[in-house]
Amino acid sequence: MASTTGTSPTDIDAASPAAGLERGLRVWADRLREETGDGKVLGEQAMVDRWTAAVSRWLMDAALLSDAANLHAALEILREAVMRLQPSGPTARLETAVVTLAEVARAGLDRARQNHIADTLDPGSWAARMLILVCEQPHITSTDIVNRLGIHEAQVSRSGKALVERGLLVKNRHGRAKGWHVTPRGAVTAQRLSTRSATR
Repeated sequence: MASTTGTSPTDIDAASPAAGLERGLRVWADRLREETGDGKVLGEQAMVDRWTAAVSRWLMDAALLSDAANLHAALEILREAVMRLQPSGPTARLETAVVTLAEVARAGLDRARQNHIADTLDPGSWAARMLILVCEQPHITSTDIVNRLGIHEAQVSRSGKALVERGLLVKNRHGRAKGWHVTPRGAVTAQRLSTRSATR
């Protein structure tokens, strides 16, 4: 007789955090669609509060897991719901909650993307070294980066372009010289890269 205590690959997948988030997303999203569709309104404030609390916990779990796919799906669902709600009458409380949760989902998604960028950048690459240097020395010029890292100016240009396209660096003019500095996303990524470099 086969053992019943083993766990199949399907069971493992079904029990994964991402799968759990997806199930939770379907539950609260279905309820939201019901309450915002075809003139149906949510009349009890206590029900709105319970729903909001459940979605808040879901968003926290998704953000802690850096689950960009589920956070993106949640953000789109919340945005669509906002368009169906009216900022007055019986749906006013739900409208306020949905707008707030959408902002939390957006912030969580942005942070998840930051984590992904940091995790996919090699801490030893020139781009990563350049990002960390600019974070440590805001408005540093390309010439100074060349001197500090001992690389060719063409490499600074390539790395800088890649980091700008990822939303991690910007280059602005300061007086006669153009200097680099990190964006808020770039600062977070530089800190994570520095931590990864230190633990190597």
